[in-house]
Amino acid sequence: MVFHLNFRFFGKSLVSEIDQKVWVWRRQLMNPCFQKSYLRGLESALNTEIDLLITRLAGLADGKTKVSMLDEFNHLTLDIIGKIAFGMEMNNVVNRTEKSEFTKAIQLCFRGISENVTDPFFTFKISNWSFIKDVRKALRFLRVFSKQCFEERKAAIERGDYTPDDILNHIVKMKLENPELDDEVIVDDIIVFFVAGQETTACLLSFTMICLWQNKDVLKRLRTEVYDAVGMKSYLSIEDVNKMKYLDMVIKESLRLYPPGPNTFREPKHDIEILGYKIPAGTPIAMSTYVSSRLEQYFPDPLKFFPDRFSPDAENKITSYTYYPFTLGPRTCIGKSFAEIEAKIILAKIIQRFNFEMDPGQSFDIEESTTLKPKGGAVCTLTLCDSFEG
Repeated sequence: MVFHLNFRFFGKSLVSEIDQKVWVWRRQLMNPCFQKSYLRGLESALNTEIDLLITRLAGLADGKTKVSMLDEFNHLTLDIIGKIAFGMEMNNVVNRTEKSEFTKAIQLCFRGISENVTDPFFTFKISNWSFIKDVRKALRFLRVFSKQCFEERKAAIERGDYTPDDILNHIVKMKLENPELDDEVIVDDIIVFFVAGQETTACLLSFTMICLWQNKDVLKRLRTEVYDAVGMKSYLSIEDVNKMKYLDMVIKESLRLYPPGPNTFREPKHDIEILGYKIPAGTPIAMSTYVSSRLEQYFPDPLKFFPDRFSPDAENKITSYTYYPFTLGPRTCIGKSFAEIEAKIILAKIIQRFNFEMDPGQSFDIEESTTLKPKGGAVCTLTLCDSFEG
């Protein structure tokens, strides 16, 4: 993806690489970072980062203070991806009074993409030029930041220093073993892992909290499952959350109604025909899981938040290619398992410790800026659960 504002965003990252042979090679190099054995080694870091947010929220849980959960989750997921994927202590949850520069840059870039895609004359309107300048500045910030991360880790590896076995290490070693690989492609990959690992999970968790508040019976059942599975245990393992089948169903139903990444794109290798329409090879095709997941013929009463759609028996009956929040096929999101584990541990700890009420002014509309997010930021007030308070 070369941004039409004449600046590179995802470029030829793993998400947007067109050459199939090159994509397969790079995907195979990155796969070890997302295997189950590797993910188990992330439990401690995940719990440490999440508990910082829990402590912060406990200090705000007076039933009066308004808290934007989207902002809180954005800071947390940025800290998590920074630490786990790139060995960086970003400390956004603890040391901040507003959104981090990185978060603001990501959101500005997404908004710029959305505006540019929906309006073919966007870049020609003088009234947009100031905004375009800001987007270009944000894109430049992300690329300079990512290149600096790469160069610092590369230098550390070449000196023989200890470096963590994280995503950045795999990216740097990929470059060292394949010097012909363009440095800009390396930067593309770093940006896409940062962006994909931060914004989307924050949006998912925010929508889920709104859905739970709107459906108190679902919230009660989920809280019962969490207490039955782990009680007030503070350290949650992957095995712990994998035992929570209803938690898994809640996450999947939230993704059905509010997929953070609502669209995916493909290009047919050969001429094809769909419903009588002839589509030449190489034509970009956009597919919307947001639309297909809300169609009555596939999901009865589609606007109802009903996690039991994803019970083991019911899930097997869901028609293929109607529900694909992480896309489908060989190019399924490489970070799918990590994102699911991260979201489950965060949500389980929130449900375990807090009651919450959405602010009366909280909108339940959707804001689209490439990703889908709750308009207004999922603002709520919090109180401690009795068992946590005691």
